[in-house]
Amino acid sequence: MFVGSRLLLPVALLLTSTGYAQTVSPQTVTGQTREMGQRLRLNEGQYVKLLTLNRIRLTRQREIEQATLADAAARASQLAELQDQYELECGRIMSATQLSQLQQGENQSLTPVGNG
Repeated sequence: MFVGSRLLLPVALLLTSTGYAQTVSPQTVTGQTREMGQRLRLNEGQYVKLLTLNRIRLTRQREIEQATLADAAARASQLAELQDQYELECGRIMSATQLSQLQQGENQSLTPVGNG
């Protein structure tokens, strides 16, 4: 029982640290996870784990963006750290092939959009 409690502690801390941030729309989280599930061909267990992970990530992302409005460098640093942690957790859920496909898709979606 003690071991199980230790494993849940990081997730519990993430959830409590995001308690004051605006809640992310369940439809947003579900839609994003459903799209990822189809694209990456996730099984049901992977989907459920990713749904929770996406909810935490999107909530934490919103919290970082709100807390660092005046400090673009801090925002970029914290968002990069969040992304690294997200990919690490995805690596625990997905196969190497699925993770590679996820990273390729994220790289394509991060292509800068011009202003004119």
